[in-house]
Amino acid sequence: MKIGFAKVGTTAIAFEISKGSLKFSGTLRKFSRYLIELEAKITGDENISCDICAEAFTHAVNESVKFHLSDGLSKVENESLEDIVEIEDSMIDLDELLDSELELYKSNYFSCENCKTSD
Repeated sequence: MKIGFAKVGTTAIAFEISKGSLKFSGTLRKFSRYLIELEAKITGDENISCDICAEAFTHAVNESVKFHLSDGLSKVENESLEDIVEIEDSMIDLDELLDSELELYKSNYFSCENCKTSD
């Protein structure tokens, strides 16, 4: 799902997309002249590999995400905002943002039930 950067105003726009059993839902709203704020939740089940034994297991995801989007290179002079994602072609690609957030989430440390009990 793609939304044009210029289509987002100060009134929040709700969105919801699904990928497999995961749901990515939240809002987009104009935060400042050059930034849009994305606030959302990722929920559902995801297959993740155990970092100890490498076996795949199903993990319940319930993750809140909040960051800012910039149309191209960030024009924000005050870089106090830590999480700025630069988008291309003036289009917010929610599928791509979900994939990126999932990869970031999967980079955390996870262990399956068998490995948790053997500690």
